[in-house]
Amino acid sequence: MRRALLIWCAFGASVIGLKAYLDRTVLKYPDVAVRAGSEVYLIPRRMVDGDGWRADLMRLAGCWDVREAGVISAASHMANCNGTRALPLKIPAKDLGPDAEITLQQKPLPVLFWRAYAPPDDHVPQLVDAWAGRGSWAGRKLILRADWQLFRIEAPGTPWVYLLTREPETGKAEELASLYAGRCYRPEQMSDIGINCDFVLPIGANAAIEYSLGPDEIVSMVPLREGVVSVTSSWRNPALSRPGAPAVAQNYRR
Repeated sequence: MRRALLIWCAFGASVIGLKAYLDRTVLKYPDVAVRAGSEVYLIPRRMVDGDGWRADLMRLAGCWDVREAGVISAASHMANCNGTRALPLKIPAKDLGPDAEITLQQKPLPVLFWRAYAPPDDHVPQLVDAWAGRGSWAGRKLILRADWQLFRIEAPGTPWVYLLTREPETGKAEELASLYAGRCYRPEQMSDIGINCDFVLPIGANAAIEYSLGPDEIVSMVPLREGVVSVTSSWRNPALSRPGAPAVAQNYRR
């Protein structure tokens, strides 16, 4: 009984010690250095929505910040350091500009930072059908939404709208996946009333920001997008970048 009590006390002390170490690392840097291929992004720590056991596990494994060594190397496998699980962030509305702040009613914008973005597996086959005009995509149209700086693929037979960064040349799956910029759902197929969109914004050779806008925010998509571009453009850090480093090929989605 006494031995079990001593083991339990030792375990509790080690947990407290590790937690104290994690708390010190939070104060060590004002940002989190995340590697995406050959590039490193210094993301303000105040924006990271990373509380909880998984964030602690990633810190212990040394895959939370490229400047920090891991405490428990065995944890790297559990934490999936080599994977590309998205880093959830909350960008303060005031950082996105006055127009965006009004639209968001001073609430932060939730976004996902992907180290090497890839579209969801089920979206690419649907996008191929959309471009080919097959099935419910018969009569599809490709429309340039100049203010969004995106092309829209839409058809009268489906409420879904796919977004592309430019007009495809071949229409092959690989090309369409590389041009993927998100997807919208519009309940009113003859108009954008009530439309909801998930946007993907490339911010580097591999990295991308993913965020969603509802009907109330979509009318201010342009200032919101410009705000996200302005905020994220300051994250890239050439000093910590590693030329020639391979990019991670696939995302492990939640």
